[in-house]
Amino acid sequence: MRTTTTTTTKQRPPGRPLRPRSRFGDVHKWWGEAAAAKGERRSYWSLTRRPLPCLAFVVPILLAYEFGVLWLGGASAEALRTGADAWMRQGLATLGLTDQWFLPLCLVLALLAWHAVDPRDWRFAPAALIGMAAESLVLAVALIGLSRLVDFGFTCLERAPAALLVVSPRRASHPVTPLIGFIGAGVYEEALFRLALVPLFFGVLRLLQTPPVLASMLAVTGSSLLFSVAHHAGTPAEAFTWFAFIFRWLAGVYFAWVFVVRGFGIAVGTHSAYDVLVGWLGWH
Repeated sequence: MRTTTTTTTKQRPPGRPLRPRSRFGDVHKWWGEAAAAKGERRSYWSLTRRPLPCLAFVVPILLAYEFGVLWLGGASAEALRTGADAWMRQGLATLGLTDQWFLPLCLVLALLAWHAVDPRDWRFAPAALIGMAAESLVLAVALIGLSRLVDFGFTCLERAPAALLVVSPRRASHPVTPLIGFIGAGVYEEALFRLALVPLFFGVLRLLQTPPVLASMLAVTGSSLLFSVAHHAGTPAEAFTWFAFIFRWLAGVYFAWVFVVRGFGIAVGTHSAYDVLVGWLGWH
């Protein structure tokens, strides 16, 4: 006599939500946060990774930099631009795109487009922006501690103060001029090396069938190396030292980690806060 066995599968209760995918899956993209389900209240830690709160946090910093450049530079405002801002504008100028507001507009539109891909959560608590500012300051202080550890490792080779993450403006006729440059570096260098390059490298590597974890590691490392090399190339450029090069590479990895785990807005705030603390306030 033949017996047959039947297998039963557990049915998910009707009101129970699906289990979220991993950070490298389709639901939780590893460089951002998926939109909340309808009626779900998002926590601060999740909210700060969404593009709209990041945009609200970054725009005041961006406007402070752009208007500061106009106020201090006047007719020669372009001479005050350094770092990724100057590099990207030089590239755009070769294409005939020289309007001052073209690059800031591209950044704003990129974040809006990112949000429009999953257009829920158009509202968020403004108090989250205060938390983002405080968190950025804490992470910047932690990066200063990392610079001291790197300096300790190089004690037998070369001694140097905490490295700046941006080449100082060529002209400093006003005491606020360096401050404006440090603020702008946080916005544009994070936009180029983290917001643009990290997902781009990750996407290309995934197309080449690279495992997700390895692709993320290579994307972070590659963009961080470019971040470090860029400070020793072009005009103006900083003289090469192993301390500055390795620290900037580690700082790039640090910022990429902040970008992936805490979002673009906090990465910008951390970068700007670090440069202001070290470069303008002289906190080593």
